This record gives sequence, structure tokens and C-alpha cells, in this order.
Amino acid sequence: MSEVPLPEASVPDPQSLRILGLTEDLRSKTRVIYTQMPVEMYLWLVGESFDEFEIQRKRQKHPIYDRMGKDIREGALLPGITLAVKFHNVQDLLDKLPAGSEWPLPEDRKTVLREALLQPGMVNILDGLQRTHKLKDISKSGFDFDPEQRVLAEIWVEPDLAKLIYRIIVLNAGQKPMTLRHQVELLFLTLREQIIQQVPGVELYKETDSTRRRGPNKLAFDRVVSAYQAFVNGDPEVNKSNIIAQELQREELSLLSEDRMLIEYESFLHYLMWYVALDREICRVYPTRDGVIPTGANWFGSENVMVAFFAAAADFGRTKQRKARTQSAIEVLHSQLKDATPEDDVLGMETLRAVVQGFNPRRTNVGKATRGLLFRGFKEYFREEGEKPLEEVWVGEA
Repeated sequence: MSEVPLPEASVPDPQSLRILGLTEDLRSKTRVIYTQMPVEMYLWLVGESFDEFEIQRKRQKHPIYDRMGKDIREGALLPGITLAVKFHNVQDLLDKLPAGSEWPLPEDRKTVLREALLQPGMVNILDGLQRTHKLKDISKSGFDFDPEQRVLAEIWVEPDLAKLIYRIIVLNAGQKPMTLRHQVELLFLTLREQIIQQVPGVELYKETDSTRRRGPNKLAFDRVVSAYQAFVNGDPEVNKSNIIAQELQREELSLLSEDRMLIEYESFLHYLMWYVALDREICRVYPTRDGVIPTGANWFGSENVMVAFFAAAADFGRTKQRKARTQSAIEVLHSQLKDATPEDDVLGMETLRAVVQGFNPRRTNVGKATRGLLFRGFKEYFREEGEKPLEEVWVGEA
């Protein structure tokens, strides 16, 4: 069926949003609002870009979703959907909630809640993305939903980052098997805005955006996700083919407390700030090298370099003393880059290029070998606190 152009969305009737109840997750002390709303109101609430943070996750094509579409058209009631209020909207909504789980609410308090909730695009979808895609497809086909066909949605309102990490990763992982990559994607779905706010000047873009990295500060969001996964694992091989290794990593992450998760995230954020600072200088010192070696933008923004750098920082920095040495090394490199000119080769790129060209593609996976070299090289550089030049490091770790 051809797609029917939709008229400009109008604000739904607030009275059609039913506030069914309020509760609190006793484990995390997170406030939750139970709601029910017409399908069209739900689609208006999640907005047109409801999947914009789904990094490298494509819509699933499976006959069950075709059957789902048929059932929806016939008025089937969908399983409940779980939403999370976007971080910058949380406090405003919390201010409008009663102090406890008071119920029933007076009608005037319900009205206040409705007005606060009815802002398009104010929530992220934690569970229910495929159902939402199917609902959107049906709506775009010109189908008129019965106003009594409603969506059940529980809306989580949580300002505490540690508890939100716990909710997204641990509770979701406990409900169904997930790859570690999927768990990290769920985490970053909510934390993207946090990163932009906390890392000065950084821009995060999706590979699907009509943009390319030509200078500093702009990082591909999916590569930042890979860097975080490498940091949590202490391993640059983020796409392991070994199923047992994947499962062990998933279980290890699931057993972390929310406090530990917050420490991991904050530590990663610290190194990401320095990575962006290094990026600015590397792009300046390596604007172009006549095609002989990559530009700073291409090299330092590549997934191989990012996962190796963050995995090395995590794997080497397992003690307080080692973390201090890692920090010293990064500061030394940053200082050397600030003093360098485009004629200098602080990173030893000429040597690194020669070493990588020495890999025999018939005998080894060049990508994996390159990541391994970078990983070992960064670890050695951190171990030496930046006193051994990177040119020597690449040769020593080849």
C-alpha cells in the first residue's frame, strides 16, 4: 500500500491521556507513572525521531511483525511499552508529582501531570521499539485507529544516573538474553545528551547522518559506543565471535552494582574528555600528509584507534598508581602535540604505517592485528608515562 502523506500533527486532547496510577520501584526508588492513551497520541508523544538513538540497530524483519500489523489493524491490544523521560525533562516532571504514591490523585493534579507529559519527543523508548515502528507504518498508510484502541505505557522518571544505568542495563538484561553490545546501546540511548553536556565541544553524529568527520570534536556516535564497550571489557575486540566469551562478558557486566557502573561511566567520561582534547591537537598537527599517512581526523576518529586507546586505558589502569601513570602519559602527549607543528611526527605515524604495511594479509587478519598493535602500543606508552616516544613504541610492539 502506498504511503499517504500525513497532515501536520495537532496537539491531542489532553483528556484522552489516562493516568492509571503512580508507583515507585522499591529497589531503585524510581518514580513510575502508569498511563493509557490512544495510539495516535502515543505516536505524537514519542515524536518522529523516536529511534534516533538506536545505534546500528535496524528494524527487525520477521513474519511475526507482519502478523502484528494485521492484529493491530483489527484492534488487538499490544503489550505494555516502557518509556523513560529524557534527562532534561526529568526534574520538571518530578516537581509535578506528589511526594508519595498518593492515589487516587485529585483531578487537578492529573491535569497538571497530563500537561507536563504531553510534549512530543520528551521520552525515550526502553522497550517497544518494534511495536512503535509498526504502529507508525500503519498510521502512515492512512489507517484510522479507533480512539478506543489504546497503548499501555509505563513512564520511568529518574534523575539519578547510577539508578538509570541500573534500570537500563541490569533489569533489561535480566528479562531476556542480550549481547553486551545491545546493553551498551541501551545505556547510551539515554546518555547521549549527558555526554554532549559534559564533554566541552564534542559533537556526536550517526553514520547515517549526511555529515563526515573532517576535523576535531566530531565523533561518530557508534564508535563512542564501541569505545565504551572496549573500556568496560579492557579489550579492543568488541565484536567477539566467541559466544562463550560474549556470555561471560554479559554476565560480568550484569553483576556490577549501579555504583560500580557509575564509576565505570565516569572514568570513561574522564578519558573521553582527554581524547577530545588530544583530537583537537592531532587534527591541527596532522591536517594532511599528501596521502602518505592518514590525516589526524581520519586516524584518531577511526574505530580501531578509539577502541585500542580506551581498552588500553582500562586494562593498564587497574590500580590507582597505574591510573596516575596513564594520566601522566596522556598529559605528556597533549603537551607535546601543543608544541608541535604540522611538520612534526609526534605520533610516529610514518613508523606505524610501515609496521602495519608489514602485516601479511594472507596469514593474518590485518584489522585485528592493527587493533592489537595499537592496544599494546598505548599500554606501553601509558606504562612508560609518555617518556618513550610513540615511534619507538610501535616498533617495540610490532
